[in-house]
Amino acid sequence: MQKPSILITAVNGDIGSGAVRALRSEAGRLIGCDVTSYCPVMELLDGFCRVPLAAQKKNYIENINQIIKQEKIDFVLPISEPEIEVINSCRNEINLKPNGLLMNNPIIVETFLDKLATADYLNTLGIKVPKTMKLESFDNQFDFPVIVKSRKGCGSKKNWLIKNNKEMEQLRSESDDSIIFQDCIAQECIGTIEEEFTTGVFCDGKKTESITFRRKLGYGGLSIEAVYEKVPFLEEMAKNIAKETGLMGSINIQTRRTGDIYIPFEINPRLSSTLMFRKKFGFDDAVWWLNVLQNKGFSYAQKYKSGRAMRYLSERYFDMET
Repeated sequence: MQKPSILITAVNGDIGSGAVRALRSEAGRLIGCDVTSYCPVMELLDGFCRVPLAAQKKNYIENINQIIKQEKIDFVLPISEPEIEVINSCRNEINLKPNGLLMNNPIIVETFLDKLATADYLNTLGIKVPKTMKLESFDNQFDFPVIVKSRKGCGSKKNWLIKNNKEMEQLRSESDDSIIFQDCIAQECIGTIEEEFTTGVFCDGKKTESITFRRKLGYGGLSIEAVYEKVPFLEEMAKNIAKETGLMGSINIQTRRTGDIYIPFEINPRLSSTLMFRKKFGFDDAVWWLNVLQNKGFSYAQKYKSGRAMRYLSERYFDMET
């Protein structure tokens, strides 16, 4: 069978560049796109295109469709959350064959892109979550410390640990109310950063597999260190969430351990920055996703019973002249 042509978005970032490396051997032609031309995996691509920001919705979709047509793309893998949100809102406008999008179903995307909706939904499944509410509604309904963060999006740009009322009032006084109070949440701070875990979950609609790492964050919210852990509690949680959401693809559950239980505080409806860590351990969810959409199925053979993954900085050079 001829290998497919694949378009991966946001290839200049950590997840997108990881997806390029993960899928290179599976693609006949691999095309990348991003908003700037400085791509760290250019040598692995058969083509690269610049696209506008996803916030420029009409222009962005037109550009994606133009790439699909010119490069004869079979599959598109949206990477960044703004792109996933935009493409989810106009799936019917993407000129692909059926099952050409490596993207989760609308319920998963719309729920898990929204941290407040995520907490509310998990509550309905009987899964313990941190107390979570709109920041503008917070009035000491739960104890400090409190995490204040953007309702949508990832990383640490809008993420504060607030220890008391004085710090909360300071944040409010220094912030633009029209931005902070409308798009941020207050969330109960649970556990510690030393007890934070990331669980990759993949399901083909029937069979669910998962892998968990204890993680350490750095570089603006990226996982820079990950230690493999086998956690039956999280394996069962993954199966439950996959079943209830009709998952056919990959998601990522972020939890903290408190005592004997693991409490989810976010779920990413996409591939994560631990993509290549997981692949090394045999959990190849990007490839599985592509294979399932081609009716090939998947199987998980764990390669290591223990191990540690580390992420380091490196340099790339562009526009060099002598």
